[in-house]
Amino acid sequence: MIAAVAVGYFMTASVAALHQTQAFKSANEGKDLIVHGQIESLIKSNGVSRSFLFNVTSASLVNSGGSINFKGLIQLSIYNKKPMVKAGQTWQFQVRLKRGAGFKNPGGFDYEKWLFAQSIHAKGYIRKSDQHKLLEEASWYSVNSLREMIHHKIKMLLASEQNNALVSALILAEKSDLSKEQWGVFRATGTSHLMAISGLHIGLVASSGLLLVWFIWWSVPTLNLFITRRLAGSAVGAALAISYALLAGMNIPTQRALIMVLIGLYLLAGRQYFSAYRVLALAMIAVLIIDPLAIMGVGFYLSFCAVFVIVWLSKRVIKAGRFGLFKLQGFLSLLMIPLSLLFFGEGSLIAPIANLIAIPWVSFVIVPLSMLSVLLSFVSETLASYLFQFLSWHLDALFMVLGFLAKAPASILESYHLSGKLLAALVIAGLILLLPAGLSWRYTACLCLLPLLFFEVEKPKQQGSFWLTVLDVGQGLAVVIETKHHSLLYDTGNRMGDSFDLGEMVVSPYLKRQSIKVLDALVISHDDRDHMGGLTAVLNAHETKVLYGNRLALVESRHNVLCVPGKPWVWDGVKFEFLHPTAEFDGNNNNRSCVLRVSTKNHSVLLSGDIQRKAENYLLRQDGGSSKSESLKADILLMPHHGSNTSSQTHFINAVNPKWAIASAGYRSRFKHPAKRVVARYESLGVKVLNTAESGAMQFRMIQGQLLQGPIEHRPISRKFWSR
Repeated sequence: MIAAVAVGYFMTASVAALHQTQAFKSANEGKDLIVHGQIESLIKSNGVSRSFLFNVTSASLVNSGGSINFKGLIQLSIYNKKPMVKAGQTWQFQVRLKRGAGFKNPGGFDYEKWLFAQSIHAKGYIRKSDQHKLLEEASWYSVNSLREMIHHKIKMLLASEQNNALVSALILAEKSDLSKEQWGVFRATGTSHLMAISGLHIGLVASSGLLLVWFIWWSVPTLNLFITRRLAGSAVGAALAISYALLAGMNIPTQRALIMVLIGLYLLAGRQYFSAYRVLALAMIAVLIIDPLAIMGVGFYLSFCAVFVIVWLSKRVIKAGRFGLFKLQGFLSLLMIPLSLLFFGEGSLIAPIANLIAIPWVSFVIVPLSMLSVLLSFVSETLASYLFQFLSWHLDALFMVLGFLAKAPASILESYHLSGKLLAALVIAGLILLLPAGLSWRYTACLCLLPLLFFEVEKPKQQGSFWLTVLDVGQGLAVVIETKHHSLLYDTGNRMGDSFDLGEMVVSPYLKRQSIKVLDALVISHDDRDHMGGLTAVLNAHETKVLYGNRLALVESRHNVLCVPGKPWVWDGVKFEFLHPTAEFDGNNNNRSCVLRVSTKNHSVLLSGDIQRKAENYLLRQDGGSSKSESLKADILLMPHHGSNTSSQTHFINAVNPKWAIASAGYRSRFKHPAKRVVARYESLGVKVLNTAESGAMQFRMIQGQLLQGPIEHRPISRKFWSR
């Protein structure tokens, strides 16, 4: 046992070290490169750009012409109409790259970990250049070229965008076309797993090969003289399973499902009997040998746990008679809820019913119809269109049923934030309930749930204390202020389409982590997209008592209040006051940002939005121009305009007299915030400068009667070997 663990650790560490040696070097970030390689994925379009995976075989610097030591997978985007690219082609591109960078926030998704597990070494874009050359068309046997052809046929023959997105996900594992509304229905009903190419789907494909061979061998018995039907069926089933996995892009979840099915077919062909647990163990070992980094993915744990639960409960199902399958599905859905809470922070209470309807419908009707429709499209697109129409009726009906279930009261169970110990207790409770039915004491598992009744998220506990959290939202802004009983959100981050809404991706998950269901106030400093892009997502997820803004009618869905100076309010001994803009101030949208000062007897914070020199000078004049002013003075200053050189004048910094200055900026942003001259200006005045691009989310805890301590910086404290 110890030797096996040691070998596994050595393998994983070796593969991880190899990935690190192949990583894209920071010294080459932002430089123009010439890269040669092949397009390794479908071309995804989001209206603004096209993106794809590109396997680099060689790279060199444009200016010096010298080659650099880099090979591997990168993600590229094209923001122009040309060049026109297709999957499977070999190209020369002029590109500009940077290392993969994600947001670092408590409770947030670790994008850098995902990139590392997928072996994507860098991200970048194709430059305007005459250096782009098509070196070779896709070969006739290119799987990616075939996948692109099938994707085009699905879009052409299936009129409904909603339905062709579903079919593309089921056949090609291409989930980027699924809408936000569709994902919302799947999440609410606990059926998101149906959009993954699972062991069930690949197993059904393999089983169809087995049944076909067995029928032919039954019809022509003399074939058994040449090869047994068991061996032939296993071979055909394996071939079909591999073909389906290739069409699905052979991504990591698909590889895992394929390996499990192939091991089962191998044992079947050799007439070898192994218990289901041993088959599962062999599959897990094979997956980890082929890809040791699979343990970094949530899907690894979910898929093996689900199969284990099915195997464990199967004996009880057999004894349950005609209702056994219903009982199995109910137990499986209920026992997966703690795991969903552990990995995703939410679970679906309606999942047992939804899966009972959806799993057989998708597995035995929709997936086979989808495959037959695609195969028929290569024979006759006219006939295939009729079959696609029949398929579309099923998809519409399924989605109507799931949509109805998704609207059920309390369909989604959100954990908000539970500690690791409590989530572990939930999992242990589930395992105890899996014990044999004869053990009546297994119901004591309910005792593991008692700590949930007394759990509280850590918050400020004293009057006159508050916490300031500046979230890492890249080139944008989102700040959370928490007092003993109240919470305020200042700005909501950026939004660049359904797939990139930081209100949904970063802000709301953090608020849920802090168990903030109701926002006492939400301030939008001004209506630039990088400050209010996530507003709708936050309003939809959290009740908001008051919405402030620098103009009326910020959003159509609700009324907002102007952030008017001179009307302070106090929460739990903490004073909140708007200092800007006044009614008579005349300036652009940035200069009319809501400036909010939060203060106690001992500590103060100035949130300045995107104000520039004009607004800074106006604030100083309103204050009499005194560098000793108390109205602007703050221990912590949110750098105006992300640290742009259009702001942060010396006399304004002197008037605020901060100890810390924070720039909310993106990693290697094209705006190059914060400006080097601005950083130097702050540091020359003795101010410590922090940047969310380097520190991730940061939290200052202003505690009554205590000196201001340094911040808790999330990126340094959560740094792992895969982190930037």
